[in-house]
Amino acid sequence: MSKELIIGLTESGRDSLLRTAQAVPEDKLNWKPLDNGRTVLDLLGDAAQMPLFAIQLMEQKESFQFDRERFQQATQARATWTRDEAIEHLNRNTKQMIAAIGALTDEELNTPIHLPMGGGMTLPLSGWLMMAYRTFTSRFAQINYIQTLYGDFES
Repeated sequence: MSKELIIGLTESGRDSLLRTAQAVPEDKLNWKPLDNGRTVLDLLGDAAQMPLFAIQLMEQKESFQFDRERFQQATQARATWTRDEAIEHLNRNTKQMIAAIGALTDEELNTPIHLPMGGGMTLPLSGWLMMAYRTFTSRFAQINYIQTLYGDFES
């Protein structure tokens, strides 16, 4: 998978997520479906933090270890963000991730990385870097669904 493809899809996913998140009225940003679901702000903050995971993975490669405490700290940090702060983090972190991807060699992109997700998976680093894109597009879809639940059916 080429750097250009990873970067292009990541930017496209981020842009779609931004358009959707910016269309949510202020009074619906913390609304939860069925009082159990995730809020738009939590979904946006989660997506904003994903590029940091990708950067950490690029830095550590084969020695990467999932840090549950760091994950919990990130979850707590984003709980206080406003929409503008989440968008600022999303843009800044994505920009940093894209710069780091640009510095990778083809050999590094093809380095197999094993992570414990889903019972354990090995993918080339390039495949794992697509996690930011997948997070952006899945959060985009989740926010779109939340919008329909509170009555917004405009595209």
